[in-house]
Amino acid sequence: MRMRPKLLLLAVACAGLLALSACGSNNNNAKSANNTATVASAAATRPATVAATPASTATTAAAKTPTALAAGSPAAAATIPPPPAKPETVHVDHVPLLNFAALYVAIDRGYFKDEGIDIDLQRVTSGTDAMPFLASGQVDVGAIGLAAAIFNSVHRGFDVKIVASAALYPQKDVPTVLLVRKALVDSGQVKTVADLKGRKVGVAGGAGSTGAYLLVKALQTGGLKYTDVNAQNLANPDMVQALANGAIDAALIGSPYSEQAVQTGSAVVLAKDFAPGAAGTAYVFSGKFLREHPDTALRFMAALLRGARALQGTDYLSPENLATYVKFTGSTEAAIKAAPPLVYDPNLAIATDSIADQEKVDRENGWTDYTDPLDISKLIDPTLQQKVVAALGKR
Repeated sequence: MRMRPKLLLLAVACAGLLALSACGSNNNNAKSANNTATVASAAATRPATVAATPASTATTAAAKTPTALAAGSPAAAATIPPPPAKPETVHVDHVPLLNFAALYVAIDRGYFKDEGIDIDLQRVTSGTDAMPFLASGQVDVGAIGLAAAIFNSVHRGFDVKIVASAALYPQKDVPTVLLVRKALVDSGQVKTVADLKGRKVGVAGGAGSTGAYLLVKALQTGGLKYTDVNAQNLANPDMVQALANGAIDAALIGSPYSEQAVQTGSAVVLAKDFAPGAAGTAYVFSGKFLREHPDTALRFMAALLRGARALQGTDYLSPENLATYVKFTGSTEAAIKAAPPLVYDPNLAIATDSIADQEKVDRENGWTDYTDPLDISKLIDPTLQQKVVAALGKR
């Protein structure tokens, strides 16, 4: 276990930053999302390291393609720096979700190794848990859900940047759905979203999280607000059991756990496709990492892009990729195959409009510590993504 020194100055400057939770964990061993930590306590110790060694050294021909384009090509001036003689370690915090499949595939297929990068991968319950460490530079990269905490941190002047969107929701058959206990439907107590008023609804991360943002979108289809329901802060895996034993009445739950809950027969879909095309998760780099290790950051992005391109079309459910998803999310092949696939942009473009909409919803619901709109350009930096696409070619 790698220890983090206490961030006394950050704790003073950032008191309350973790009062707002981000995207909830899908790892049963992760910290409970109900524990709203302070910055100081979160800075004390990191969770145990998750092994990030590639499962196999076998790579495709594409995996071995040099990252610099041949001279004379249209983007020949845009090249990726060669890997260093000695591998460099990049510290990555992640919430175990299929949204970050590109990261997991890039690890398992050795794409980061090709770029001279060793990955120190740590699970966190939510993006909020990662934020103080990203802001201080103790963590280089966050594969996390967007939340009020990240908007608050940028508003306060902390240096973090969204450098790429993770998975995007498709325009239809979005895998994150609003489920309700089947018994309530069978009894006629719940027929529409409007019937959830006053009922217990599970949401990963609580107020200000990506889950809360999506729950707002779902409730709007029934004319309800977030405050009209009794939101319960639960991690996605825990919601499956909570629905089964009646601890909650409904749940805003993501893939593949939504499929698991339906497959058990305890829940049915009440609402879906309420946030088509949304991008609730992203890859966030610390400002310190970008400033002090620009070449490493660029090579990290190159490996990540190759991971995203290994997910396209029928490759998404290849046996090799399926094994990787199970390894890093703890889900099952059956649940993953049953889930409608997310959209993985092969160019990792930043979904600016979706990020702006989430900031607006968070602000209007009082989950931010400011009231005027945030200048989103202070949070987004497309430079690395654009350089890598120029070097590797656009798809």
